[in-house]
Amino acid sequence: MKPLKLTMSAFGPYAGFQTLDFTELRERNIFLIHGPTGSGKTTILDGICFALYGDTSGAERSGRSMRSHHAGVEQMTEVTFEFALKEEQYRVHRKPEQERLKKSGTGTTVQMAEAILWKIDPSNTAEESLVETGWKNVTDAIEKLIGFKSSQFRQVIMLPQGQFRKLLMADSVERQDIMEKLFQTEMYRKIEELLKKSAKELRDSIKEMENQRNWNLKKVECETSAALCQMIDSDEAELIKLGESHKEKNDRVLAAQEALVAGKAGNEKLIELENSQKALKLLQDQKLSITKQEEVLKGARRAAALEEREKLTKQRSDDKIALEKKLAVCEKETEEAVRALEQAEKLLHKEQGQGEIREKAKAHLIQLESYRQKVASLEAVKQQVAEQRKLVKQLEDQKEKLLIELVKMEESLNKQKQNSDYMKEAAGKVPLLEAQYKEIEKKYSQKKQLEEIEKLAAVQQKDYIRCKEEFKGLDKKYLEHKNEWLRLQEAWNKGQASILAAHLRANEACPVCGSTHHPKLAEKMEGVPSEEQLKNSALDLEKLEVLREKSRQRLQQALIEVEKLENKRNLLRKELEDPSLGDAAYLEEVLTKRKEALEKVQKELENLAETDKLLQTLEENVKTKKAILEDLLQNLKLQSESLRSIEGVYQEREASIPEEIRSEEALEKELKKTKGFYDQLRLALEAAEKNYQDKATKLAAIKASKESLEKSYEETVAKYTEEKRQFSEKMKQEGFQKYADYIEAKKSEIQQQQIEEEIKQYNSRLGAAEERFARAVKAAERITTVDLEQLQQALIAAQKEKDNALTLENNLRKKIENDRKAMEEIRSLESTIQAKEESYKVVGYLSQVSNGENIHGLTLQRFVLGALLDDITIAATERLKRMSKGRYHLQRTLDRSRKNAAGGLELEVFDTYTGIERPVTTLSGGESFLASLSLALGLADVVQSYSGGISLDTIFVDEGFGTLDPESLDFALKALIDLQQGGRLVGIISHVPELRERIDARLEVSVGEKGSFASFKIS
Repeated sequence: MKPLKLTMSAFGPYAGFQTLDFTELRERNIFLIHGPTGSGKTTILDGICFALYGDTSGAERSGRSMRSHHAGVEQMTEVTFEFALKEEQYRVHRKPEQERLKKSGTGTTVQMAEAILWKIDPSNTAEESLVETGWKNVTDAIEKLIGFKSSQFRQVIMLPQGQFRKLLMADSVERQDIMEKLFQTEMYRKIEELLKKSAKELRDSIKEMENQRNWNLKKVECETSAALCQMIDSDEAELIKLGESHKEKNDRVLAAQEALVAGKAGNEKLIELENSQKALKLLQDQKLSITKQEEVLKGARRAAALEEREKLTKQRSDDKIALEKKLAVCEKETEEAVRALEQAEKLLHKEQGQGEIREKAKAHLIQLESYRQKVASLEAVKQQVAEQRKLVKQLEDQKEKLLIELVKMEESLNKQKQNSDYMKEAAGKVPLLEAQYKEIEKKYSQKKQLEEIEKLAAVQQKDYIRCKEEFKGLDKKYLEHKNEWLRLQEAWNKGQASILAAHLRANEACPVCGSTHHPKLAEKMEGVPSEEQLKNSALDLEKLEVLREKSRQRLQQALIEVEKLENKRNLLRKELEDPSLGDAAYLEEVLTKRKEALEKVQKELENLAETDKLLQTLEENVKTKKAILEDLLQNLKLQSESLRSIEGVYQEREASIPEEIRSEEALEKELKKTKGFYDQLRLALEAAEKNYQDKATKLAAIKASKESLEKSYEETVAKYTEEKRQFSEKMKQEGFQKYADYIEAKKSEIQQQQIEEEIKQYNSRLGAAEERFARAVKAAERITTVDLEQLQQALIAAQKEKDNALTLENNLRKKIENDRKAMEEIRSLESTIQAKEESYKVVGYLSQVSNGENIHGLTLQRFVLGALLDDITIAATERLKRMSKGRYHLQRTLDRSRKNAAGGLELEVFDTYTGIERPVTTLSGGESFLASLSLALGLADVVQSYSGGISLDTIFVDEGFGTLDPESLDFALKALIDLQQGGRLVGIISHVPELRERIDARLEVSVGEKGSFASFKIS
């Protein structure tokens, strides 16, 4: 790439248009960009880099931030750059996103970023041709033409201020980042990561299995499997002894239960005697209160005979009160009607005084009617303007639509170009795609395994809950059956007394107490169970106890299974804890896409010829669409001129009509407003006249109503007095001397019924209590109180001993089963661990070697980059030897600054004066500049050789020469002159005076009050 012409507008310190014609250099291939600090020397390189790639030479500023602060809002920021590539020439033009003045109206709008690339004819005999449009499309086209991306361009062709020292002074890691981007060696890093990941998976899998084995041994509290076998044999012998102990303790429980049942029955009879006596005493104490209730009931029945007379007297009183209220309301309405009539009369006089205003409103209404025809004529011209504007808008829309279609066609064209490039590079991508597919396939398999475990865990959790509910049910059923067995035992004990009594004879000794006197024999009881029924109930109780214990064991086993699945699930989740993996469905989708991508690459390799043909067709369609756009723009210009002519006629007619009524809508609105005001005045007068008449009529009606109410009131008062006298006489006849006595005795029908029912219930309860007390006295004869607490404690102690014995037996049996399962699982894990350790010996070694676990700390990627760095240092040393008079050589070293630092990409210099290698950081300022310049030029040579023979016709160096002594400056210039003698154009940015004296071709940059300007000076 060789620059031809650079034009900048409102860019950096250049406020106006600045054009730099590099053809003025003629045969000179080395020139100096010279000027004071901050004048804008580096901005020239920024302009070239921005035009080509859309960013600046240091990649630290965007194009938008490069707008000149000296430029006015009417000045657009834009850069145009013409350059040559071998025999062909191109022009690229860019505008960053910025604010600009609106094309019509006032204010500003946002100008979107633009980029256009043309191919131009050097002989000017043919028209220039459009190559590409669009910001990213132009950047991609430039990268294909020049052969470098922006980062490579800044390392190879344009060496920005302070940037090209980075490669020399960087440590091994930083230098790896720089070279990785330049030479695109990411593939080797991915191989490192794949091997490291595979080794980690194997190592983690072995560790997981060892943890499972150790966990199983820890769970059974043994250190080895042999110790576990001995423990199982010992536990089985102990289990036999525990079974015999459980049977003995069960017999003791049965005896304690029988004693407790007999004691409870006697105590309950004594308690019933005491309770029945208390209940009878309580009812006898209520007798006086019931007598009073009977007197209240008699008074309530006498008061009921006066209720009808009382209601009639109350009705006469309510009528009298109602008429008094109506008279008061009528009096108030009369006063309000008089005041309303006076107000209506005043309003009528006021409206009659508005006659002059009504006449003026009527005259203004007639004047507005006279403007109707003029406004209609103005509306017609306005309609023509609107139609013409609509036509212009349609053409504008067609233009925008064509532009959008053109962009889409260009995007499609770009996509086809990318497809063509993709097919050409597809063969090299197939191994990488296969590796990616296998990696995703493995993660997908792990995800599916995790989902299966989670489903199994959910099922196992449900089984655990089912076992828990089953145990609760059996436990409840066991307790219920136990209580039933106790009830049967108690009934059987009581029944034995009646059986003995049936066989007793007079003067014969009782087999229980030995007495020959039998005053009260035990009566025969109904429903006494037989001894067989009692025995069957005890057997059923034992069966339920066995079932309950088995259920408890199943519950414990279910809990162990839940915990085991939870451990497996946690281990898999840890393996898949990367949030970017997503769920199994997502991985399956990614896996499918990877497979489709691989198949697509293989298939599309066969369609390259068809793609190139389609690419040619798309290019012809873009050219046709651009011709249509040009015709549309010409028509748009003609219609816009016609619009301006019609708008002139409209403005002339508009001036003859008052501004506020220039539209039919505004005129009609004003007419409506004026007519409304006139109608309001007219209707207000009519309303005032009608209101006065209505108020006078209403006052007369109210006065007539008042007279009628006064007559009705006098009649109602006489009736009320007579009814009150008759009620008083009737009340005294029934025995009530005062009205208060009557009110106190008065009860509702429901209250009377309640009192009567209360009396009946009392009598019934009293009789039942007397009968209950007599029965209790008879049943409690010869019975004494027994200490049930002592019997209950004896039963609890026996039951506890039995339960403890059963628990010990069941726990030991379950422990033996669990220990046997653990032994089987431990043996299986040990076999799998041995197989995986054999695989890890191979994969782990490859991972260690490729990831830098060696004496040099050298990874696979750094090994490849080291070979490239060797090529760079060889090329750089050839120049550095000339610049340093043969003193310094650049070379790569495998030594590291720290033992744990990354190695393989460190640089050092060999000093032929001392015969010793030393770090590049020990070079002086001038020496480090020479070494950096040599390294940058060597890098340019190597990048060129690895980029398919790309031609490097230009190189720019920004600053650094101020650190050199005169002799070193001579050697540096000689090295650069060697470049220009090989056909390269060399541009040096510096403000060092010595360079100005030595280089006769200069681009001088000057600073003014309103920005900078530049021009070529040839001596």
